Amino acid sequence: MSEALSHWIIEYGYLAVFLGSMIEGETVAFLSGIAAHNQLLSYPQVVIAASLGGIVSDNVLFFIGRYFGAQILPKLHSQKDKIVYAQEYIQKNENWVVIGIRFAYGLRTIGPIIIGASDVSPFKFFILNIIGGAIWGALIVSAGYFISKLVLSLPTHFSISMLIAVGIFLLLLIFWRKHLLQKMRK
Repeated sequence: MSEALSHWIIEYGYLAVFLGSMIEGETVAFLSGIAAHNQLLSYPQVVIAASLGGIVSDNVLFFIGRYFGAQILPKLHSQKDKIVYAQEYIQKNENWVVIGIRFAYGLRTIGPIIIGASDVSPFKFFILNIIGGAIWGALIVSAGYFISKLVLSLPTHFSISMLIAVGIFLLLLIFWRKHLLQKMRK
């Protein structure tokens, strides 16, 4: 899968990053970061394209939730618990939810729909979604960029401190996501 995506990203460039970030978000953004490290694409332009793709897709999902949420959400029986948690959490922390929903495992697609079905205003969602999308794009693309750099330097410049730093970063990211999910369940 990633080999086909990598080829698609290299072949179609920033358009592929933009569209791919809408559909296969993290994977495309991460692989685009690798392409940027290998100087196949420009790092700043990749961050912008990935961020915009995430922002546009979440805005579309928000408006689907705004106009069709009352019909869609009751039909998602397998997601019922996540939907209830998310709805309660949105009421208490809507700013942080809008910014951080794209980082919550299992809520990447349904999250903006749930937010759209809530009382969050479209303008507020739009502004907070830009902030969240920019953070998301920069983090995921940078992860691909720097992990690619690390992997390519391993055979010649194996650095234990670099591996420890990446390991700590990944552990912090995992704990942060776990903490966010636990807060949503409360």
